[in-house]
Amino acid sequence: MQRRSFLKTAGLSLALPMLESLAPLRALAATAAQAPTKRLVTIGSYLGFHTPSFNPSETGRQYAMSPVLEPLEDLRKDFSIFSGLDHRAPNGHKNWKNYLTGKGTPSISFDQIAAKAVGDQTRFESLQVTCGSFGDSLMSFTKEGIPLPAIGRPSVLYKKLFSSGADKARMDYLLESGGSVLDLALEEANALQRNVASRDAEKLDEYFTSVREVEQKLQKRRAWLEVPTPKVDFDLPKFDPIAPDLSLECESIMYDLIALALETDSTRVISFLLPGQGQVFTLDGEKLGTGYHGLSHHGNDPAKIADFNRVGTEHVIRFGNFLRQLNEKKDIEGKPLLDTTAVLLGSGMGDANTHNNSRLPVVLAGGPFKHGAHHAIDRDNASKSTPLLGDLFLTLLESMGVEEGAFAKANRNMNDYLL
Repeated sequence: MQRRSFLKTAGLSLALPMLESLAPLRALAATAAQAPTKRLVTIGSYLGFHTPSFNPSETGRQYAMSPVLEPLEDLRKDFSIFSGLDHRAPNGHKNWKNYLTGKGTPSISFDQIAAKAVGDQTRFESLQVTCGSFGDSLMSFTKEGIPLPAIGRPSVLYKKLFSSGADKARMDYLLESGGSVLDLALEEANALQRNVASRDAEKLDEYFTSVREVEQKLQKRRAWLEVPTPKVDFDLPKFDPIAPDLSLECESIMYDLIALALETDSTRVISFLLPGQGQVFTLDGEKLGTGYHGLSHHGNDPAKIADFNRVGTEHVIRFGNFLRQLNEKKDIEGKPLLDTTAVLLGSGMGDANTHNNSRLPVVLAGGPFKHGAHHAIDRDNASKSTPLLGDLFLTLLESMGVEEGAFAKANRNMNDYLL
């Protein structure tokens, strides 16, 4: 291929993916700006809950609050309960990630689809949070199925959100270095393209597009370096409670920081993984007899189920406090944040005792939805019209101005339940 002809072709390879993608992205951003739901928080408990104690016995609006959800009684008009929803995906702890992806194979998670629509409006496209270090059991995944690491230390999350900007020079240096690496990568790719067969053109186009996406992120970071970080009145603890047996204390602090991140509009999409390991909790001055993971494998022992529910209730207490914060904090229009923030609490584990990923525990709070009811999905007599958890995701995405059409095995929505 002649050099002039090659350069023309290389230029098209770089430009066309941008031209094809930017116009719909701009339209998507404009639609999202007008959508009723502005923010999304997805919360997942790794060991789930004891669903018979989590789900109410009655359906509809006159249900009696279940034992585990009792701390939410004063908020019942602000959330909906769904029992029987799942993705019809493979079972097992290793497939816990199905919670937000809907598939057994690596794929983009629901929160990251939302982040692509609203992430360009804030300093951080999305944030991933957990308590301590929890290996590769993560919730958020890119479109390539790559897991996004979660921040486990409150002090690190606080610094990321509200650092003074004293390290601006260092950040600017890193961005400049990144730009140089990208230039070199493009030079190498262009050199490679001189000798590849036509069947590899698509792969090279994907590569060029990926490089451009990195460039866009670097440019966004550079622009935000010039914007002062928000000032907040928040006292961090003297140490990070990241030991497994202190994860409930860490959970409370992380919820506070998540609320501040939303209030300051630092991000509009956050995922929060509540870890579950072998830690032995001390609740109300009493040390539980079995570790958290052991309690999840309760073998239907009433004493273990009771202690497992005590831990689950602690998660719900903190979840309720977070919702109350969002009710008190106001957005730029003076509305409670909860009115325009969809908050999903659930798990990829329907029954940790048997590693079963069906009939997941699901609570949806906030947003412009018709709340106050328990919706029981009849899985025993399922038909093509029986909703999946992905249908709930589609409703949430639509509320954020994102039209996906399908998610995993779901291709409908649950508007009839919520609108």
